[in-house]
Amino acid sequence: MQQLLQWRSRLNFWPASRLHWAAGGSERREIRVIALRQQRLEHFNEHVFGHVEGWLGDRMWQIINAIGSIFDHNGVHGNIAEFGVHHGLFLFLLNTIRNDNEECFAIDVFDNQYLNIDHSGHGSLAVFLSHVETLMASHRRFFRIVQRDTTSLSAVELIELFGKKGVKFFSIDAGHTSLHTYNDLQLVQEVLVPGGIVALDDYMSVHWPGVTEGFYRFMDSGNRRLKPFLYFQNKLFLTTVSEHGSCLQQFRTAIEVICNDEARAGRWKDVDILGSSCLSFA
Repeated sequence: MQQLLQWRSRLNFWPASRLHWAAGGSERREIRVIALRQQRLEHFNEHVFGHVEGWLGDRMWQIINAIGSIFDHNGVHGNIAEFGVHHGLFLFLLNTIRNDNEECFAIDVFDNQYLNIDHSGHGSLAVFLSHVETLMASHRRFFRIVQRDTTSLSAVELIELFGKKGVKFFSIDAGHTSLHTYNDLQLVQEVLVPGGIVALDDYMSVHWPGVTEGFYRFMDSGNRRLKPFLYFQNKLFLTTVSEHGSCLQQFRTAIEVICNDEARAGRWKDVDILGSSCLSFA
């Protein structure tokens, strides 16, 4: 019960008029982080979602908000990155959990569409930059662009790119072939910080079976650090092995707060994916 109450306070959307700025130093910093994330989420829902082309579940913002709270609670820090940005929709949502000393990396073939062998998206650097300038103007200095096919990147290059901070959240949504998925998961596990999270797009999608095939190939022969803990709106979320149990429990507690009726109705279910306990939403 005590943990549930703590998470309820962390997940509340607190209007600025209710914030107690006279609180102690660490508590005041925590309140500031929560308020800042709330402002960014409101901006995303009002000015970005529905205005930027791309498929994204209408409730994905709730999941990312919960993940941001988990990161805050566990002291998880690092950059944010995405393989396969398209026009930036999901990356702009991920920016809501970015701290001021962290950056968002947009890694995509963009206009080099001859590298997009499975036609899984049609990104545009000009459109992405336009959205950054018009919708994310106050954050544009925190966005870094890398125009590459992910299969041309080496682990060494990626480690050098992100530096000592590494990555706390990595979205994989580039090529949807089995080869791309296997390659991208292998790269990501090299730069993800302990307790960080990976979101794999289109897992179990009937339109993109290569993603599911690549995931199981990776888990069978290439994985050494990752375990899945959540499946929600076409994305499979994974975290590092040592932190899997605590992350799953914290997320389950968060769901009891923000989706209590759904949890009671059985729409959130514990499932097993390759021996890993996961929460699944249907």
